Amino acid sequence: MAPLFVFLTRGRWRNIPPSMSGTQIIITPTIEPSWKVRSTRRGHAFHPMCSYMAMFPPRLPNYFIQRFSNRGDLVLDPFSGRGTTATEACVNGRVGVANDLNPLAYMLSRAKVNPPTKDAAIARLHDLERGFKGAHLSPNEPEEIEFVFHPRTLKQLVYLKAELTDSREDTFIKATITGILHGKYRKNGTDSMYLSVDMPNTFSMSPGYIQRYVRNKGIKLLDLDVFEKVAQRLERLYRDGLPETEGEAYNRNVRTLHEVIEPQSISLVVTSPPYLKVIKYGLYNWIRLWFLGIPVNEVDAALDDAHALPEYLEFMSETVTLLEQSLKPGGVCALVIGDVAQNGKPPLNLAREVWEAVAPTASLRLIKIVEDRIADHAKVTKIWKQTRGRATATDRVLVLCKGDQPAVNNPRAV
Repeated sequence: MAPLFVFLTRGRWRNIPPSMSGTQIIITPTIEPSWKVRSTRRGHAFHPMCSYMAMFPPRLPNYFIQRFSNRGDLVLDPFSGRGTTATEACVNGRVGVANDLNPLAYMLSRAKVNPPTKDAAIARLHDLERGFKGAHLSPNEPEEIEFVFHPRTLKQLVYLKAELTDSREDTFIKATITGILHGKYRKNGTDSMYLSVDMPNTFSMSPGYIQRYVRNKGIKLLDLDVFEKVAQRLERLYRDGLPETEGEAYNRNVRTLHEVIEPQSISLVVTSPPYLKVIKYGLYNWIRLWFLGIPVNEVDAALDDAHALPEYLEFMSETVTLLEQSLKPGGVCALVIGDVAQNGKPPLNLAREVWEAVAPTASLRLIKIVEDRIADHAKVTKIWKQTRGRATATDRVLVLCKGDQPAVNNPRAV
């Protein structure tokens, strides 16, 4: 058996797995997944604006933001999803920098880190409502979308789809609408927040399933007013006011981020890179992409989440090298990487695979790989009361540092 190595962290000796022997490991305050047991604070009201596949809770980036950054620092998430890391950074007085190649994710991130004032958003919504009342519409939408919304609701959505621009106010309203496009409702519909036929909020059910469900069950679509629901939602989203600072959002391939981010300008990276062959972000968001006017196939073809292991590790090696260039000395990079199920074999520890692929060429040093098990009730696949596809059972946070020591802000704070 290969010998175990040990290192000292805050007076405690810890075993290093044999597979990690020979790698560069540095002395640092203990890092544990205490975000799992910390206060169940909901975080800023912007966070739940719209659900997103494979999202992590705000407590996770908050843990690293509080420990490894200071006010005014730049905190980057190059695969931002719905913008949780960048938003949490802005809430805590940092400058959140979000990037995602998925146009839906980019729109959500931009809405949160560059939000309008509440008054501006509501005023714009009222302008749109007045415009709709004078409009003459004959919606000519795909048949599958007609099974999702009541005809009056659909007319309002078609109008908004055509009228909303890329302004700050309109982006926030678009993001708000995507968050309520579909979800669960009570049978009487009196307090439904969502606009669609009854379905999960996290992802769009397939068009064929929805059509069969509506036809076979004789479902009556609810006549819901989009403007009224958006106004109600805006009141909830702004209940905590605006985040303390504004951030930046980009819609780029991670390989081109160096064109907009200065070298050695980032204090902290917290991100969840695309998982290996797990999620089709376009297909599972087809209703939201319909509203945004974005073809599903274009999204899934563009995203780097469908390659085999060798190509994935090559992609991650290139990504880590690019992130290393953007980090300040002492900067920390925390990569949330999920284990991936294999056919009849134990789940693949993808975080370890990534580190072993990165270690020979990167100058970043390993702090720790932190195991973060995902509770069964928290999995999206639990909607079916069973495990489907390649659901991730365990996330591991690969924590790396640029230089000999991380710039620890306040280790006692966590």
